[in-house]
Amino acid sequence: MDILITVSQDKMEAYFKVSNILLGEEITLEKLMEAIREAKIVHNIDYDVLRTFCKDPVQDVAILFAHGDLPKDGEDGRIVFEVTTSKTPTTTLAGNKVDFREFPVQRRIIVKKGQKIATIYPPTEGIPGKNVYGEQVPAKKGNEAKVTLGKNVTLSEDGIHILSTSEGILKVDPEKNYIEVSEFLEIEGDVDYTTGNIDFPGIVLVKGDVKPGFIVRAKGDIEINGVAEAATVISLEGNVKISGAKGKDKGLIKAKKEVHVKYAESITIEAENVFFEHNLLNCTVRVTNSIVGTGRNSSIIGGEYVAASRIEADEIGSDMGVKTYLEVGVNPYIREEIKLLRAQIEIDKTSIQKLLAIVKQYKELREKGVNIPSDKEEQFSKATKTLINLREQLEKNITRLHELEDKISRMTFDSLIVARKMLYAGAEIFIHSTRYYSEINLQKVVLRYDGEKIVAGGYSA
Repeated sequence: MDILITVSQDKMEAYFKVSNILLGEEITLEKLMEAIREAKIVHNIDYDVLRTFCKDPVQDVAILFAHGDLPKDGEDGRIVFEVTTSKTPTTTLAGNKVDFREFPVQRRIIVKKGQKIATIYPPTEGIPGKNVYGEQVPAKKGNEAKVTLGKNVTLSEDGIHILSTSEGILKVDPEKNYIEVSEFLEIEGDVDYTTGNIDFPGIVLVKGDVKPGFIVRAKGDIEINGVAEAATVISLEGNVKISGAKGKDKGLIKAKKEVHVKYAESITIEAENVFFEHNLLNCTVRVTNSIVGTGRNSSIIGGEYVAASRIEADEIGSDMGVKTYLEVGVNPYIREEIKLLRAQIEIDKTSIQKLLAIVKQYKELREKGVNIPSDKEEQFSKATKTLINLREQLEKNITRLHELEDKISRMTFDSLIVARKMLYAGAEIFIHSTRYYSEINLQKVVLRYDGEKIVAGGYSA
């Protein structure tokens, strides 16, 4: 009897084949094991297969009797995001984390400076296997996670986390494994129920309109290619550039620096400077510097316009007699604060008089020896404390009012109102609190304050 042991090329399978069995020759487990030991096969020997063969042997057939353990390759590294939105429940995993491939690229995710965006998980080593000789078969380590860091993102010192270095919108390209934080937000269409309100810490470009009731608020510049309709647009630190604005007496356009608009109707605008191309119709405009029409036929018709330095347009007012109020020479916010202070001072004075009467009544009762109930004692005590607080508040408000009035009185008298073509009769003008009202139309006129009165001079380009 001949016993032949063969092993696969990868050493993961071992076979035996028996041939030339003599008549009456017995095949035993021990004879098979002797051949196996000589072949040095030691791992995962299937003794059941050997015993079965001994009971019912066949010749010249290779029988598998041992197999190795395949190695388990390591898992690839992963990028797991720490930021998601509540609108993407299908992509969330444990701990509100999502896999790079499942990142909700269509959602606006705003991150703060220093915020942890994602964690980089390293690949695992894997589990080694073993061949039929008992030799270790090494496992293949997983591939490193691939990620390309763009603008405003960096790795933490330990290389584990991806951090934002600036406020902005998180942008991810799963196809290129690319991550960046952009300080620029572009809205392809309108700001409406599809996009929701916009509140962004950088620069915003809206290629469409801003629909009624919606808000666009940004830290940086805002540009709107369409029209803001009864909407709110606020740049906290930059400029606003907008094609048109229709307020329906509800809209607000506000910028820390400048507002550039082609036309505006029935809307409130607040800025340092306002530049408009065509017309401002029935608007309320308050600026800390100037309101200037830049187009060839710019006009201001109806509404209220207050500027610290200058108001200028081709035409001011209307031959239809639309009420148009213009004031220069005072910061509108200082003027508003003075107005509020004066109102509050009058309220406080009235309240103090009422409280004085109560305190006086209390003193008279005490001097007469009248027994005052405890609840009344408490009321008189509260009245006394309120009187003290009101007097302190009144004193502070009067001091602040005098400071503002003094500030206004010391302002220089270089404020102007310029009508390059026509100032229509009926337009109401104030320069440094001095009123000017013309009964007739004035062509090409410049109004200025000479220290005593408003004087009209000619305008030349």
